[in-house]
Amino acid sequence: MATLVTPILFSKHFGVSPEALAAEGLFDPVLNADSRLFIDPLLLKNSDIELIRENGNELLRKHFGDVVRLLAASKTPGDAAWKGAGRLLNLKERPETCLGYGGSSTRGSSRPRNVRDQVLATAKEIITLGETDPEIISLMGMFEEGVGPDTISDLATNAIFPALIEVTEKFCKDYGVETGIFKDYGGRQLPPNPGAPEVPIILVPCDILRDLPLAADWSDVSRVVLEIERIREAFNGFVGPIAEATMADKKAALRKAALESVGNFRTIFEAILVSSDAYDPKSDPLNLFRFRELMASRLEAFKKPGFQAAPPSREELLRAVTEIVNHFRYMVEQNNLWELLWDKDKPKRERAAQLVFFAVAELFCKANNIDIAPETNTGGGPVDFRFSIGYANRIVVEMKLSKGQVVHGYKTQTRIYQQAARTDEAVFIVVNVGGMRNKLGVITKLHENEVAAGKKAPQIEIVDGRRRKSASTRENIDDVIDDDEGGEEEPEE
Repeated sequence: MATLVTPILFSKHFGVSPEALAAEGLFDPVLNADSRLFIDPLLLKNSDIELIRENGNELLRKHFGDVVRLLAASKTPGDAAWKGAGRLLNLKERPETCLGYGGSSTRGSSRPRNVRDQVLATAKEIITLGETDPEIISLMGMFEEGVGPDTISDLATNAIFPALIEVTEKFCKDYGVETGIFKDYGGRQLPPNPGAPEVPIILVPCDILRDLPLAADWSDVSRVVLEIERIREAFNGFVGPIAEATMADKKAALRKAALESVGNFRTIFEAILVSSDAYDPKSDPLNLFRFRELMASRLEAFKKPGFQAAPPSREELLRAVTEIVNHFRYMVEQNNLWELLWDKDKPKRERAAQLVFFAVAELFCKANNIDIAPETNTGGGPVDFRFSIGYANRIVVEMKLSKGQVVHGYKTQTRIYQQAARTDEAVFIVVNVGGMRNKLGVITKLHENEVAAGKKAPQIEIVDGRRRKSASTRENIDDVIDDDEGGEEEPEE
């Protein structure tokens, strides 16, 4: 999982406005941690950027077409044609794009050989069935449990890499971005990554990105494919009791239904091809774009009058983190930051709220000259706070949405906190987005019981993230829209 600490945005590092990137339809990457977005090969042909729509899509179809032709010529796994197809199936991660599940260094690596073998074997079955469209390679995540969004994205990235280089070089030339000559990249003029100057940064169009490529997102695949009666009946015949089926069971059943006949496969293939859409920066379910806007905010909005940072100590760390939590609460409850927690009338995902909290923490520390660099995983989770130098221990802040598993989360953090020798304090934030029910009462009692037994227990903080009524209908800023649906009561034991 990628670690996010002191994020460096491309726009800020190179002094180019985020608006310029947006105008050209390009994603503004964090240079020292991978963003959890992926290139969906099904989106290339509809990109607004001609270099991608024409050149990129042609590169993809030619590359995947060569794989298909070699597999069609192969008589048995392991023969010369099979090995040739395997060599073309490049699964290496590309650190240059700063996308995917990679680590904080954004360095790429290769995947196990069995993943390549899975893709080759399934593609060969489809070809034998009678379908030879190169885009069948893009669908492997539908049928194979081990082929995830990062695999599909990397297959596409490696195929269209020359087009992405052209897009990046053109943007840098047009906007005066500092570049260097990279001999290993055809001598092209590209911007160097400050964390690894030998590696260039490659910019990616927003309209070919998804939080999951459609073929790897079971919720989307099932919505699109299982609406087709013939396919649904075949799928149900193979999957057995759906309530007991694992994801591997579902993919295996869909694979069998698809490969039952060329007609079934083409029906599924055509349905998927017309159904993929890009990650929406307006609804922004993961707050990836709002995070970038927050990080570009003026620091004055995060400065606390009268706050003076003191030398590192356990007490100072707790004081600083308490101020950060209070400032986050103020911005959510009194300064409209609650809007970043919602997509219309539905709460965004938990990790979207966690990313907003991380941004507020990062900016609060900078604005108030606090020698703390908050650290978290790019996929969400706890935020670690510790002084940059001279102090080993830490405070861990966990965040849960009220509609989620609050009690389970509190029990888990309590257990981890009690076992962690180098954790001074733990804070458990519950963001109320409705569906709270009995959860606050249960975790409050758990906290009291642990303290009474002389044990450590995470401090509980509540932030009211419920939607506010419109300015024309509310009497004061605290008027919220009550929504108790979607949350279930959780038992204490």
